[in-house]
Amino acid sequence: MKKLAALLSAAALIFCSSAWSYQITAPYKSAHFALYQVVLDAHERFDDSLRFEITRELQTQNRLNKSYQSSAMIFPYGSQGLKGTIGTEALGLISISNYATGNDQIVFNPNAKSASYAGLYFSFDLLTQFADNKMLNPLMQELLRLPLAVTDIPVSAAGFDSKGNFYVTARHGAILLDLRLDDSVYYTRQDIYSLKGRKNCTIDALIFTERAAADLPLFISARAAVNNISCPDMKAAAPHEGAAD
Repeated sequence: MKKLAALLSAAALIFCSSAWSYQITAPYKSAHFALYQVVLDAHERFDDSLRFEITRELQTQNRLNKSYQSSAMIFPYGSQGLKGTIGTEALGLISISNYATGNDQIVFNPNAKSASYAGLYFSFDLLTQFADNKMLNPLMQELLRLPLAVTDIPVSAAGFDSKGNFYVTARHGAILLDLRLDDSVYYTRQDIYSLKGRKNCTIDALIFTERAAADLPLFISARAAVNNISCPDMKAAAPHEGAAD
């Protein structure tokens, strides 16, 4: 009897050690898209096993909600998550998409170390393809209501408006993106302002759409936080080297 009790006790310990206690919520959600936040429990470590478990749960949620794409920002124990600032520490971003292809496309960004990456993950080219395809117009209108983490945005023009706000403009095909660069966890204001006058630059940014015109070319005006700057003649700032005031 004692041996059986010992075995049952050991089994219980194994079960408890394999159970996950992280909290997952969806602060931003639409009919076909969702942005989740995952806050780990005190005893949890964000390793490959936990990443696999979170990814599996996200895939299940996508299927149940008939979502075409979702992102999940992973935060450590005790974090305020998306209620904090864009500088809130994060552990990475998981993005899952499935546009009727039958297979989930899963991307994990381990370099997403702050809440400044917490958005639906899109490259500028993919965003352009959405705008080009009129059948996807309803989806585009959904997307513009959620935070977007857009990569490889080509800077066509950069400068200040009459109120002193700094803007960059990107234009390609059926999309015109006008971004007011309000903040950055990774770059100083001078780093950002140095985009003016430079050529062939691209940026990655978290954007929040303020207004849009659906006629082609699709016009999107948004405020943005800069996550990466890439110019042929500019050395990229290291993460947390400086942040805009």
